[in-house]
Amino acid sequence: MGLRVVTYHDFRSFLRAEGCAAAFDRAFYDHNDATLLDEALWEAGDAEYIFGHAFDWTATPEGRDYWRAVDHRWNELIYRK
Repeated sequence: MGLRVVTYHDFRSFLRAEGCAAAFDRAFYDHNDATLLDEALWEAGDAEYIFGHAFDWTATPEGRDYWRAVDHRWNELIYRK
């Protein structure tokens, strides 16, 4: 099993396809007191870490189970079987 290299644009496309881009951005900005998740920030991090640790899933209106399911689909995308 190997990690697929994913770009910031892959990540944003995934969030849009999942219908959760706005919810992710809101939670990310609120939790990190940030105003921008951009390509430079993405490249400084790790694809799996950024999604799994971007914010406290339980502290969002969507809740932990929602984000866990999205994270599961994200992991399926970035890991080759």
